[in-house]
Amino acid sequence: MGKRSHGEGSISKRNNGTWLAQVSIEGRRVSKTFKTRKEALEWVTATTRQVKHGLTYSSAKTTLDELLESWLILKKNKLRPATEEFYRRLSRLYISPFMGKLKLQEITAARIQAFYEDMERRGIGKRTIEGVHITLHGLLSHAHRLGLVAQNWAALVEVPRPEHREMSVWDESQVSQFLMTIRDNPFYRLAFATGMRRGELIGLQWKDIDWNTGMIQVRRQVYEPEGGGFIFQPPKTERGRRAIRLGRGLIESLRSHFTETIPRMVAIAGETWNDYDLVFPCSNGKPRNGYNVSKEFRELCTRAGLPVIRFHDIRHTAASIMLLHGEPPVRVAAILGQSVAVLLSTYAHYIQDDQERASRLMDEITTPASIEIQSEKIATDCNN
Repeated sequence: MGKRSHGEGSISKRNNGTWLAQVSIEGRRVSKTFKTRKEALEWVTATTRQVKHGLTYSSAKTTLDELLESWLILKKNKLRPATEEFYRRLSRLYISPFMGKLKLQEITAARIQAFYEDMERRGIGKRTIEGVHITLHGLLSHAHRLGLVAQNWAALVEVPRPEHREMSVWDESQVSQFLMTIRDNPFYRLAFATGMRRGELIGLQWKDIDWNTGMIQVRRQVYEPEGGGFIFQPPKTERGRRAIRLGRGLIESLRSHFTETIPRMVAIAGETWNDYDLVFPCSNGKPRNGYNVSKEFRELCTRAGLPVIRFHDIRHTAASIMLLHGEPPVRVAAILGQSVAVLLSTYAHYIQDDQERASRLMDEITTPASIEIQSEKIATDCNN
């Protein structure tokens, strides 16, 4: 028998009653056994179609798990630790158990769609499914660039989108009630005054504060990997690296914290103190644990007799109060470290709608000026 041409396939019945399907890819045979002739024929048809669209021998032999691991290693140096961990966690919990053993040539849009629908039926949240889709889309995009799959099948499926989560914010009186309950606590005072993220507050260092100008520099945040420990890393975007001016009262609160509270903490810790120059360290000088900070905040909400909100909602509260008081969106966006477009899409309903003032302004501008002109007899050169 002569050598089969690229993409040519065949099926044959074996002695045990099963059917052997074969397709030639790049001069080498790829085989698979099926229980029925129909299944074998469908596989040959689908595989030869993929060969015509660029399927290679490598992709016919490579499993999704094998490609996934090599892709994650490749992405390790390009991604922030939190993003890499996000991909690995979703891959381990969801993608590998369902699709990891499949050959790349067996991945189709229909299989991916069935995967997402199965996740929904099992009650897995839509945000998690969206995260899985982001991971799988990135992986198959990489595979397509390498020529391992005919196209990015994840781009062809319908993804259940998570519902918009309403923000929970406090008003000014609730913020005052909370801060009065916990006395002069500069950590929460700074959080409500600036809307800084939890990791940014935890990672703030004394060298970031200019006592003369009252400015603080947001240069880093603390990330806590799943295995424990902590990492200092720069903000996610350039806008995240920002300067924020503080009021005199807050600067004095931080100064007291620096001259009184920190020395007392160092004395109590003794030799166990770790000097990371942190403004808000835990009892041994290391960064505070983010989970514990959020837990503490929930307990303080209850103690203050206020509705329990997430720590991240402090950020939303700060933004809403500034906007309700008429602070320009561009200034609020700069303080939060985000784009004006994101700010407007998130907090548009908190921006003062002073259309009456705008209408008066434009009415004045567009009303023609009334100029009284004395009638005079105008001579012309025209012939009567």
